[in-house]
Amino acid sequence: MSETTAAEPVAPKPPEHNHIGVNYRASMPAPKVRGTVIDSHVHLLSHRHCPVFFETADHYGIDYFVSMTPLEEAVRVQRDYGRRVQFIAIPSWSDKSSFWVDNWLRSIEAFYNIGSRIVKFHMAPGSMYARKYRLDEGPVRTLVKEVVARGMVLMSHVGDPETWYQGRYADASKFGTRDDHYRMWENVLSEYPNHPYQAAHLGGNPEDLPRVQRLLDTYPKLVLDSSATKWMVRELSARRDAAREFFIRNQDRIIWGSDQVSTDDRGFDFLASRFWCHRKLLETAHIGQTPIFDPDMPEDQQPTMRGLALPDEVLQKIYRQNALKFYAQVGIKFDLWG
Repeated sequence: MSETTAAEPVAPKPPEHNHIGVNYRASMPAPKVRGTVIDSHVHLLSHRHCPVFFETADHYGIDYFVSMTPLEEAVRVQRDYGRRVQFIAIPSWSDKSSFWVDNWLRSIEAFYNIGSRIVKFHMAPGSMYARKYRLDEGPVRTLVKEVVARGMVLMSHVGDPETWYQGRYADASKFGTRDDHYRMWENVLSEYPNHPYQAAHLGGNPEDLPRVQRLLDTYPKLVLDSSATKWMVRELSARRDAAREFFIRNQDRIIWGSDQVSTDDRGFDFLASRFWCHRKLLETAHIGQTPIFDPDMPEDQQPTMRGLALPDEVLQKIYRQNALKFYAQVGIKFDLWG
């Protein structure tokens, strides 16, 4: 009779947000910023997420937020946490009715009435294909004109990771090309060259910093936010020296955003992973494997983070001063205490 052996226990798979075992509750010095720190791009999706969201933010020294929060939740968040959050007007993304434009116009007015002075247009290739719209024509053009007339910041997500253009968006006949998407965007930028414009995710193309530099040089009111964690860690680290030079050269035109997204199942460690990565990437010369698993890369080729170690005076602008100056153009003031 052959002998049988008990199966070896299978080790649990590490969580997506910490596959190298970082202690996210370990203390971290506050950012080297005189005054408060502003995160200019988050998605605080529900009032019930606020306690753990702000607990995590406090641990990492982050004070104020500019958030894409659904209108019905924004009213509740403003009531209890209004001194810490400004809101970006967004539509109901699930609205596929024939009245979606009118509904979005009403939403913009409602957000405006609770103090919002920013409107976000999501023009990623997948969104444009699904909703059959473009930033520079048709009903969205009408919405853009309304935003400008109200004196609100234009904000958009144009472009996506290059890995996606080579993969999920490879069918150009269906999704279009990056060059076409950026021509679309410039049609709007050139129509409103003197209007404040916030471009998410370093203009949606950190893989091609010369392209983004040309946009900054051409459109003086354009400001980039540096949001998205896995994307920024992967692509800025991959061209660390060029990225550092880009941030220093454009230190007056970049505002920081984490792109943090709250959900019911994202607790302290998940939220902390994003703040930890952004701060390590911008503030330090840290070199090491990113703790967040990157699904756009093979498991055996996970990115190495290479911190930019930005000078203190640059961090002061990116974390605080640029946001204060930029948003003041449309009357946004933060309840600053330092």
